[in-house]
Amino acid sequence: MAERLPWEPSGKPRKMKRAGMVIDLRRCIGCHACSVSCKTEHDVALGVFRTRVRYLERPKATQLAFLPLLCNHCEDAPCIPACPTEAMNRKEDGRVVVEHTKCNGNTDCIAACPYDAIQLDPQTGIADKCDLCTHRTDVGMDPACVAACPTDTLRFGDLDDPNDEAMQYAKKHNARGLREDSGAKPTVQYIGMRPWKEDACVGGVQLNPDEDEVIYVQSKGE
Repeated sequence: MAERLPWEPSGKPRKMKRAGMVIDLRRCIGCHACSVSCKTEHDVALGVFRTRVRYLERPKATQLAFLPLLCNHCEDAPCIPACPTEAMNRKEDGRVVVEHTKCNGNTDCIAACPYDAIQLDPQTGIADKCDLCTHRTDVGMDPACVAACPTDTLRFGDLDDPNDEAMQYAKKHNARGLREDSGAKPTVQYIGMRPWKEDACVGGVQLNPDEDEVIYVQSKGE
């Protein structure tokens, strides 16, 4: 049998009806493996992140809570109609992606996103965000963040496949979307989400350009 190298596809491409992510907040340890692997995989510019991990503290609590954030690939994504050049598009499996050749740096998509998940690449001036690693999943691999997570906090799967392990896990543990009242219908589902975490998920991983190190900004919930 031929030797398979670590970066070679480990499975067959998955044909999905509705790609999505399940994030179990009970398992997250705030290690940033997801955000670091994402930056490496996509050569994300210094000072910006496609995937962020918020460190949250609650009054009178002794432990921090951790909240990974990324593009929610919304079913009713407001960024798509907001883009004047039609650079924001949806793949057949529901993922929202940026067609970089069409983007002119307009920031209407950024303003429209209720999750603060889109940014301008400081090097190219073009919109950038998570695409759930289409280049990896198209050849049967998991997104980089899922593959790197040491605690199985992140799970990738097909929301419309009742036999999908990730979606069965989501159903078993009553997963739900972040800020569902936004009306955007997010396809990223969270387990262990609490209202105070939703209210407190501002701040988080930032880069201090003067000290060139990661700073953790803790936000207080109610």
